[in-house]
Amino acid sequence: MHITELRIAGFKSFVDPQEVPVETGLTGIVGPNGCGKSNLLEALRWVMGASSAKAMRGGEMDDLVFSGSEARPARETAEVTLVLDNSDRSAPAEFNGSDTLEVLRRLKRGSGSTYKLNGRTVRGKDIQLLFADASTGANSPSLVRQGQISELIASKPQNRRRILEEAAGISGLNSRRHEAELKLRAAETNLERLTEVTAEVERQLESLKRQARKARKYKALSEEIAALDAFVAHMKWDAARQACEAAGEALEQARSDVERLTREAAIAETRRVEAGEGLGPLREAEATASARLGQAKIELARLETERKSAEDTARRLESEQARLVEDMEREQAAREEAEQAEAAARAEIEALPVEDPEANSAKEAEARAALETATQSLKEAEAQADQAQERLAEARARREAARANEDAARKRVSKLDAEVHRLTGDLSRLPDMDELRARSERAAELENDTQSQLEAAQEAVEQAEQSLGEAREAESGAEPERASADQAVRTLEAEIDGLKRLLRRAEGPKAPPVIERIRTADGYEKAVAAALGDDLQAPTVREAALYWSGRDIPARALPDGATALSEFIEAPGELSARLSQCGVVDARLGEDLARQLEPGQRLVSREGHLWRWDGFVRTPKAPASEAERLEQQARLEAAEAELAPARQALEAARGRMAELKSQREAGEQAVSQARSAIGPLTRTLADARRSRESAGQALERASMQRESAEAALTRARGDLAAAREALDEMIPESPQSGLESLEAALSTARDTLSEAREAEKKARGRLNDLTHNRQQAEKRRAGLHRDLEAWGARRQAAESRLEKLVSRRREAADEARKAAQKPQELAEDIATLTERVEAHEAERKSAGDTLAERETAQREAEAAARASETAAANARESLAAAQARLEAAEARLDETVEAARDNFQRTPEGLLTLARAGLEEETIADLDQREAENRSMVLKRDRDGLGGVNMEAEAEAEELSERLGTQASEKEDLVAAIAKLREGVDELNEEGRARLLEAFETVNDHFKALFTALFRGGHAELRLVEADDPLASGLEIMAQPPGKRLGTLSLMSGGEQALTATALIFAVFLSRPAPICVLDEVDAPLDDANVDRFCRMLDEMRRRTDTRFIVITHNPVTMSRMDRLFGVTMREKGVSKLVSVDLGTAEELVAAE
Repeated sequence: MHITELRIAGFKSFVDPQEVPVETGLTGIVGPNGCGKSNLLEALRWVMGASSAKAMRGGEMDDLVFSGSEARPARETAEVTLVLDNSDRSAPAEFNGSDTLEVLRRLKRGSGSTYKLNGRTVRGKDIQLLFADASTGANSPSLVRQGQISELIASKPQNRRRILEEAAGISGLNSRRHEAELKLRAAETNLERLTEVTAEVERQLESLKRQARKARKYKALSEEIAALDAFVAHMKWDAARQACEAAGEALEQARSDVERLTREAAIAETRRVEAGEGLGPLREAEATASARLGQAKIELARLETERKSAEDTARRLESEQARLVEDMEREQAAREEAEQAEAAARAEIEALPVEDPEANSAKEAEARAALETATQSLKEAEAQADQAQERLAEARARREAARANEDAARKRVSKLDAEVHRLTGDLSRLPDMDELRARSERAAELENDTQSQLEAAQEAVEQAEQSLGEAREAESGAEPERASADQAVRTLEAEIDGLKRLLRRAEGPKAPPVIERIRTADGYEKAVAAALGDDLQAPTVREAALYWSGRDIPARALPDGATALSEFIEAPGELSARLSQCGVVDARLGEDLARQLEPGQRLVSREGHLWRWDGFVRTPKAPASEAERLEQQARLEAAEAELAPARQALEAARGRMAELKSQREAGEQAVSQARSAIGPLTRTLADARRSRESAGQALERASMQRESAEAALTRARGDLAAAREALDEMIPESPQSGLESLEAALSTARDTLSEAREAEKKARGRLNDLTHNRQQAEKRRAGLHRDLEAWGARRQAAESRLEKLVSRRREAADEARKAAQKPQELAEDIATLTERVEAHEAERKSAGDTLAERETAQREAEAAARASETAAANARESLAAAQARLEAAEARLDETVEAARDNFQRTPEGLLTLARAGLEEETIADLDQREAENRSMVLKRDRDGLGGVNMEAEAEAEELSERLGTQASEKEDLVAAIAKLREGVDELNEEGRARLLEAFETVNDHFKALFTALFRGGHAELRLVEADDPLASGLEIMAQPPGKRLGTLSLMSGGEQALTATALIFAVFLSRPAPICVLDEVDAPLDDANVDRFCRMLDEMRRRTDTRFIVITHNPVTMSRMDRLFGVTMREKGVSKLVSVDLGTAEELVAAE
């Protein structure tokens, strides 16, 4: 079976359909880097069933679909087709019905891959097996990707074994062995689990047998308890009937007492009304007098408050006037300082020389033109000097007299030597650049430091002014903060007192209950209340009627998903047993998990649900006073914890009001100090700028001079070295005519060249000076203008503040005059009002005495009426109580009747018959109600002591017995399956070892022959190392090129390594020849000689096998050995196309890189 054609559409950069014929012999693929040549190999591997996107340089499979370019939109599908010649009918039987097979793989973005063979959809595994049977596939060693040779060289022996496994054809065998080992481990795990489950079922069966015995005892006790309860219910009904009759008689007596006492109360009420007549006018008169007195006192207090406020206002206004005077003086000083600085800056600007932009531009243009002219003259002079030198050299070459040449050369050497000495002296006399640079850096650093200090001082003024304003605002806003803190403290204290009273009322006089010693996690109060209920009220004191004593019992595991309540609560140790058997679960899971509870266990939720082992359920809707009390107790602790920070906040607020005045005064002082520092810094900054500009100009001039001198010295030294070299090489010749004129021409040209160089240097220096001076002047003028604008803005701000302060001072003076007059005016009104208060006080006293006499008489009548009414009310209450007792007795009677009907489905009279059915007659005759109740309680405790009872235990035990029989059969099957799998793994290992050793011998023989052929001598071999088992050993390559010693691959040179690794790949290929072999830039690391050897080996492979080769290369030598060539181009950016080319075109494509 042969591959005849590869078709690509939408795969990576091949957006348009492309067809690649795969013909007999060598087919070359050429093209520039990045044009998509390697995509052909990846398409071939992909259609053969490759499943790793990373192995094809992609992050995911969708990356293999064309993703678009500047001119092309992205595609949704990628499609690769491989055409196979099956005329020899070597395909698997299911696909062997056609001479031609077309394998197609299509990838749709976001939907995965599909495979088709001759139009019929097949599995990817079917395609992989098809190619595996043909000795090829996506991971075949005959498909050598780019860089695989380097990977083989750098890989460890253990990793190299994979190439030997491919040659042996045991990759699939390894896969099947791996699958068998996985099945074996899974079967062993299942056997372990089945053994554990069987043991668990046996334990459950024993438990069910015990539960069945307990159920029988439970049934007997329940029958006797039912008879006793029926007897007790009959006795309760009889007692309720007798109590009902007694309550009816008491009710009649109470009605008679109510009628008599009601008549007596009516007479007393009439007397009370008569005594109360006339009190209304007296009370109105006393109230009127009190109102007049109170109004007068309120007015007097108001006037006193106004007088005190007026005095305080006067004092405050005097203080404010003094402060305003100080502020005006500070602002006046700031304005004067700004005016001085502004005048200094303006004077400095006026002192700067007047710049004429047009004149400066004209000068720079003139200097630039002069520089261009000088540069052009320099180039011409250099050309003339070079020509003169060439003519002189030609003349000297033709000169027969060597002495004349030698003398001229010696003179030139002497002249150039003197020139070098002169230039060296000039260079040494130039100023020290490091010293000038250090002086410039110091000046710049001083300027920067001063500028930073000035900016910091200006920022300090602004911050001080802002802080002063904030301090003044904070002084007026501190009181609301203190009041808020005070209110918070009072609120917390009131809440704590209320919670303490509630908790004290709930406690009562008994011993402290455990609810007070419990601390729950936040949000778990309802869960704790649901789990413990009324038991929270019991203490741990043994003298109490009900108490917790604690008990050590073995803890049973809670259902999966339930967390022990003890993890969310701190409680006394006596509750440990109870809490360990209470689990906290999600409310949605409680109903399901409750079925897994053991006797004595219960589940709760954070919302307050309760699920008990015996089926009892309580929802959050049921009353839960314990939960409320737990929440109140938690809130009390939280409020007490909040109280201390609240009190601290109150103290802090009070202290803050005392600090604000000192902060304001400190802010005023800081503003004054910050403003006083700006003036000296401004003057220092101006001096620093002038020093920095002077140092920079000196440094630039010295730098230009040094650069010019060093360039001249370098040229002179070069000329001197050239002249000396010419002198050393000179051969005495005979004089020729015209030599003197040539030397004169050369000297003239050199003089002209020196003059041109000097002129170019002067022109360049003048242009640099003009440009530098203009830039420095512009920078200085811009800086002075910025300073002038800044000082102007500060002066205007100071004037604005000064105007506001003057206006505020006038207003404060007017307010102070008015405030000084106010206390005197109020003093007169206070004296007049004091006299009115005294008169109203006498009037109120007289009216009060009269009212008190009449009220005494009225109170005596009211006392008598109240006594009569109380007696009547008590009688009515007694009547109501008698009525209630009758109703209660009737209700109890009805309850006993209802209880008999609900609990026993009988009338009260029939309960005695039910009791006789369960108890002996003698027993009933000797029993009374209390004895029957006590005996029932004893039996119930005995029944409860049985714990959880499973009434279905016998039926469940039978089911478990049947299940044990089934599990025993499954265990036998698993043991047999494990033995069979172990035998299969051993057989696969034996087969793999045999085939691997056979392949090793074959590949080793081919490798030895190919190595000797490639290196034209030498010796090489393969060795299995690192393990005795061939399946776990590594593959080491030992090679000995001609003339060298035997060593490992890592000891060889790069080219030798590449050629040796190539020989190994072809040795593997020869052991199992494939229908197609693709080599992607395998010859890249080889030199020309090794490429020639590589090509000869390709010819040998083509001769010895029927394989069709595709070689991707950049090497012209390799191209020349191909039977045909195809080119991959990317003329359209991002889109690859396949073209046929000849050898010359291929070489041009390579050169285009």
